[in-house]
Amino acid sequence: MQELPAFGEQLMRLAEVRGLDREMMVCQASPPEAEITSVFDGAEPSPALLRKLASVLGLHRSDLFVVSGQQVPDELAPQDATARGEIGWLAWSLTFLPHAVPELRELVRSLPRLPRPDRPVAPPPPHHSYPNSPGALVLRLLHNRNLDWTATAKYLYGLGGGPMLSASTIGLIGRGRKALTPDLLAGLGAVLDISSADLNALTGVDPSTDGAKIHPDADEAAELIWNARRLTVEQLRLVRDRAHAIRHERAEELNSGHRCSCGGRP
Repeated sequence: MQELPAFGEQLMRLAEVRGLDREMMVCQASPPEAEITSVFDGAEPSPALLRKLASVLGLHRSDLFVVSGQQVPDELAPQDATARGEIGWLAWSLTFLPHAVPELRELVRSLPRLPRPDRPVAPPPPHHSYPNSPGALVLRLLHNRNLDWTATAKYLYGLGGGPMLSASTIGLIGRGRKALTPDLLAGLGAVLDISSADLNALTGVDPSTDGAKIHPDADEAAELIWNARRLTVEQLRLVRDRAHAIRHERAEELNSGHRCSCGGRP
């Protein structure tokens, strides 16, 4: 099983993609030079340094925590772990409802950030424990978007133009028992909204776009998925209800197999 490079090497590759060298990273992130040099040489970065480096690299701060192998701080983690199912249920609407992605994206952006639900933060389920492999990193980044295996399978097929895989097969990718092929990485990258160059730098796998059928609204949908991680499950149900209403309002634009058979509006 292929292993991931050390974080210092991943960091250097990300810098090279942006045309930055070590001295420029020090200048822009403003840490003590010895601190960032030690990270390039294999030391574990501090949380404060990760936040600064994320800003320099133009990455989500929580994603860089994931890449470094550290736990994402509570204030940067998805707001409501119980919302995973609701984000997954939106996959059909984002894939098949014509012109719905921009409207739903704006709806998600308009909803306020509410206090974190007053319930214990559940630890990651045991089956989300992965080895140090490229597939595992991609799965951890997807979990950072509050997507579980089932939601990932739906979005891979709908947005990434990938094959229709079972949830358990997605899990095999994370466990290194199914290869993270270039085609799969390209499809999953469309859901993550992380550039091909960055995915290559992080995983050592070159995403293939040859013949990929990425959804035309994939960029906007990936932004929606990212923003949805700050919503509660109740807020996401409002988004799901609006998607259901759109399905009725635009029924004439859908083929018969995609029309809702519930008999009325929500």
